[in-house]
Amino acid sequence: MFQVDQALIAKARPVFANRHNIYWILGGAGAGKSTICRALAERAGIVVYDMDAHIYGAYFPRYTAQRHPATTAWLSAENPLAWALELSRDAFDAFNRAATAEYLDLLADDLAAWPAAHAILIDGGITHPSLAAQVLAPRQMVCLTTSDEERVQLWTTADERAEMRSWIRALPQPERMWRQFLAHDATISAVMVHECRADDIVVLERHPHDSVDALADRVAQYLGLGSRSTDGRRRVEIPFDVLFASKSDGE
Repeated sequence: MFQVDQALIAKARPVFANRHNIYWILGGAGAGKSTICRALAERAGIVVYDMDAHIYGAYFPRYTAQRHPATTAWLSAENPLAWALELSRDAFDAFNRAATAEYLDLLADDLAAWPAAHAILIDGGITHPSLAAQVLAPRQMVCLTTSDEERVQLWTTADERAEMRSWIRALPQPERMWRQFLAHDATISAVMVHECRADDIVVLERHPHDSVDALADRVAQYLGLGSRSTDGRRRVEIPFDVLFASKSDGE
């Protein structure tokens, strides 16, 4: 069973300790993290650090079996997706906990090289906020969540999720793998909300008809980023359900 490497947490902690201008938007799939990050970045002039882009890209040459055994075990599998989906619920949770500590390690390396005066907004990427709360103050994080029904609908119908659906269809026993995928995804979302509430990280539920700007206002308020721009620009009142429908239409 995978174990969290507490040495990685201890190494990351001093990097985050005095950085009060680091903000993190957490949440499960389809919660609206990237959309809200873009909205906040535009209004506040903050650089967005896309964790998923780093985990699945920029971190690749930096993973080592010694420091990042969970991640390297996953990526060295013949089929990493099938490997993850075949894990039991407990094993999947243990893997994600261990991997979260490994991602915090690499994130801390990047932040150490980032000018301390520059604010940064981190977009998602981790599944266990309780570990992030060991290095970053809860008041600097917000967790977005949405309903199980909407999350499943997005995985099932949205164009931006089509690549994942095609990967799962290519696996042996695709129907079983799809059910397992949705079960793992539901577990991730539930664990994230539970851990955030336990660690006093604000949880905001996103509803389909919420506007992007209104939700960004709420997130900004909790993070202390100020209210929306007052330069006379028109508010972005696009509801999330319309936004995701537009993405599904390829717009």
